[in-house]
Amino acid sequence: VGSEMCIRDSLYSLLRNNIPNKNYYMDNDCIKIIQDKKNTVAFFNNKKEKKDDLIIIANGIKSELRKYVDNDAKPEYAGYVGWRGVVNEDELTEKSLEVLSNYFVVVLPYNQQIAAYPIAGEGKDPFKKGNRRINWIWYKPASKIEFKNILLGKSGKQYLDGIPPNEIRDEISMELLLEAKEKLPPQMFELVNKTAQPLIQPIFDLESKRMVNNRFLTLGDASFTARPHVGMGVTKAAIDAFSLSDYLNPTTFENDLTKWEKERIKAGSFLVERSRELGKYLSKKDDDNLIMPEVINVLEDTAISLNDIKN
Repeated sequence: VGSEMCIRDSLYSLLRNNIPNKNYYMDNDCIKIIQDKKNTVAFFNNKKEKKDDLIIIANGIKSELRKYVDNDAKPEYAGYVGWRGVVNEDELTEKSLEVLSNYFVVVLPYNQQIAAYPIAGEGKDPFKKGNRRINWIWYKPASKIEFKNILLGKSGKQYLDGIPPNEIRDEISMELLLEAKEKLPPQMFELVNKTAQPLIQPIFDLESKRMVNNRFLTLGDASFTARPHVGMGVTKAAIDAFSLSDYLNPTTFENDLTKWEKERIKAGSFLVERSRELGKYLSKKDDDNLIMPEVINVLEDTAISLNDIKN
């Protein structure tokens, strides 16, 4: 199937340019927040303090501040990881380029999934064919023991929920390459083979029972993180924020936020459960009852509009 592309840097710049520099703090880690009946205060690692009416926690699945809203919400490992990489189109053979540059490609080895699609390049004319890159992600099951082994770095450090690319051990990368040669079509193997340094994305689920605690609230991946199959991370965060604007009347927002919370918890729970359903065949390793989906169904279900999801 075809796809549409967007340059993240361009989107970031478009949004960032609408925020005055005096209101955007770089290199300031928020380490603590407090509130009373009228105000909130955020404390930063550089000793700065900021008083406001409301604090919105939107710093992702690893948020240390989420505990101020829902201390019970913790990421749960889904039983598989995503290996990722990008390759410039001009590095691919003509045969591979013909397929990979024109389509969203999905291949389903048993108990696995690999997808590839074109994304914008980094130089001049980034959307022009030949100047773009091909992005790929390969979902593979990994038990908790295997997961721990994957996250053991070259330095000997044991990482817990992710690992820097330069710390991935050579034997782990070699095993990936050998498996790619054995299980993947030539075009997909070429992608893996020509990726200078694959990345590892452990897959986690996150659900919150609360998104509002008086003048504190969470949104985006800080409150709910669905698996990538639904392709809704950015969209959900945007809807969280956009819908919030309807509930920020200065005189009534404290009561109104409970309505917003109910609406967004319902949406977040639905997306997390939906993503679990789409990825259930990726975590059931060595399961004799495993039923693999049809490729056409995976294509139809991946990153579609919320309005097109069948309940």
